[in-house]
Amino acid sequence: MKMRKRLIAISLVLGMTAGLAACGNKTNQNGEQNFFLKLSHYRAEGSVADVDINKFADEVNAADDSLEVWVYPAAQLGDYTTVQELVSIGDVEMQFATLGTSVDKYLGITSAPYICSNWDDAYKIFNRDSEFTATIADHLADQNIKLLSVYPLYFGGAIMNKEVDDPASMKNQGIKVRCQTMKGPELVTTMLGYIATPMALNDCFTSLQTGVIDGMIGSGAEGYYSSYRDVAKYYLPYNDHFEVWYLYINMDKWNEMSKKQQEVLQTAANHLEDERWKEAPTQTEEYEQKLEDYGVQIINFTDEELDAFYERCQKEVWPKLTELYGQEAVDMVSKNCNYDVILMDLMMPVMDGMEAARRIRKLETDHAKNVPILAMTAQSASDSEQMCKDAGMNGYVAKPVAAKLLTIEIRKAMQC
Repeated sequence: MKMRKRLIAISLVLGMTAGLAACGNKTNQNGEQNFFLKLSHYRAEGSVADVDINKFADEVNAADDSLEVWVYPAAQLGDYTTVQELVSIGDVEMQFATLGTSVDKYLGITSAPYICSNWDDAYKIFNRDSEFTATIADHLADQNIKLLSVYPLYFGGAIMNKEVDDPASMKNQGIKVRCQTMKGPELVTTMLGYIATPMALNDCFTSLQTGVIDGMIGSGAEGYYSSYRDVAKYYLPYNDHFEVWYLYINMDKWNEMSKKQQEVLQTAANHLEDERWKEAPTQTEEYEQKLEDYGVQIINFTDEELDAFYERCQKEVWPKLTELYGQEAVDMVSKNCNYDVILMDLMMPVMDGMEAARRIRKLETDHAKNVPILAMTAQSASDSEQMCKDAGMNGYVAKPVAAKLLTIEIRKAMQC
């Protein structure tokens, strides 16, 4: 069995990266191309995520001599948003992380606040076979990235290095709290009563240490214990978001592989996800206890207070996310159900109805390929009807909509 290689020093990382690139095209004795795959993540070495992704690497390395995965922890290859772009162009082969939104803001929906409240709902929305994950995979494919699997972490919370006066009140606290550089986390941080301070993850530890910020939101008990326990005095389990990571690979590299090599990677990725869904629910309490044992005070909330956070988010934050991501994305996440018919407005923010229909038809499910989609628009039929059909829609209804005509068109579409 090949031993997994692990590189710690940045200078060594840079030197070996060039070496790997030079030998990446050699073939083994069976005529298969050898692949040396740099895999980046930003958790500390020895953290749960680091241990699990190294198990994935070990499984791949042991299963096929032509594949070798090199794991780079602690953001050694760069911040996850930067590495995502590097994976897109092939300078880094793989990443294991949350999704960046610098290229595609739609991906920010994966970190939207309060989209689920328990592990059963989280599984329905985020598992690798869900329609939502198929949509995410489609968006990543547009960036030349192949999604392999999903990795659920935990429900999130916040750490503070100063005491918060009545955190359940959601009143303005005058406390600067780092949030992810996405609209959803920024909105919910403000809703909870803090001064939202978007900041890259790599800057958080020093900023907490020096007082540039007073706290941070965007991780959970395991993440805070692994990387920030020395700069945290309080942990507040708001359950404000469900943290999920994705394991993915450069699409060109994936397409260069043999079917056997692809199967080895995909099988190991599936094992990684399946085991994580089993283990993750029990680890939240375990790591909250570790934080407390380390001296971090846990500020717990009642069920009623958590419900109040959720209800206010639904009322104040989600309407703004609808404007940002489009109703189709928000509904898919919040309901995750099949539809008898889709009435598609052609004029929507961020993603218009034509593009939404095309993306639905590209999803790898029978329902997505066959569900009737009716276009609804005030544009003239001569301009839009054929384009709607080309986008995969079944019919066309002009605004203002007459109820009787709409009923007829729905029946026609459902009989197609």
